[in-house]
Amino acid sequence: MNIIFGPITSRRFGKSLGIDLSPQTKQCNYDCLYCELEGKKAQDSMQEVLEVDVILSAIKDALKQYENIQSLTLTANGEPTLYPHLYELMLRLEDIKGDTQTLLLTNGSLLWDWSVFRACLLFDKVKFSLDAVSKEVFKKIDRPEKSISLEQILQGIHQFSADFSGELYAEILFVKGINDSLQEVQKMARFLSVMRLKRLDIGSIDRPPAYKVNPISLESLEEFARIFRDYGLPVSLPRRISSQKQESLELGEEEILKTLALRPMSKEDIQNLWSKASITRFIELQKRGIITLKNTNGIDFFSTKDHKKL
Repeated sequence: MNIIFGPITSRRFGKSLGIDLSPQTKQCNYDCLYCELEGKKAQDSMQEVLEVDVILSAIKDALKQYENIQSLTLTANGEPTLYPHLYELMLRLEDIKGDTQTLLLTNGSLLWDWSVFRACLLFDKVKFSLDAVSKEVFKKIDRPEKSISLEQILQGIHQFSADFSGELYAEILFVKGINDSLQEVQKMARFLSVMRLKRLDIGSIDRPPAYKVNPISLESLEEFARIFRDYGLPVSLPRRISSQKQESLELGEEEILKTLALRPMSKEDIQNLWSKASITRFIELQKRGIITLKNTNGIDFFSTKDHKKL
């Protein structure tokens, strides 16, 4: 069971260790069309719950092993705010993280819930996703658990943005023919315009998705960026650029499979970030047929869905 994955050098948040609050199975209240993880029916709670002590122990060990970590990124093989002990975890994490920043990656669906709300206030940075503000579009792209109310979600995000004192980020991922109408873009821009966002990231499908959906064009993204900027939003339009060798990560087989299961990587990513021994292990796993290759937007990505079988 690998709770920790990475380090990953993020183009947005620097050198980060990922903390997976659901390492054994996908547990999410959405089943998004574009998800990098395998599709699975949405659920309203976690059925497999880790003890807080287990997570903290894994974080302590990782901070000893890896130097110069800029961010502890809490995420999940699904949605991290479904974790029922998030508030306790964050309180106790303060005692061991030192100067390392904490970042939450969330779909924002539970910020209306007080127990989640107060836990999220303890993070240094929170990044929430927003794929639609219209009910019909929301249901089509995010495929939420049936009890979820979009109106409640939007109210929760709005209130959290007003009360949160850390850095708040938003992300919109566009899927061709789903949430890319000018009308929907205008609605999202109006909704976000009243918030104190550090940055709004917009993009489209970059890595292999769970379902057969397509990205929008760069020209469309640039047009949408202009709309968001017209509303005073600090838009970032990331572009894939050639990696520069920054790491020489030493990863065991389990760590390789965990990393690729959660974040498919290109050949260039692997060559620039992993050690020679790690790449040798990767090649052996590829020969055994555990690692798969998918092409997205003309780029080959390596991934695996079988990391728990090793």
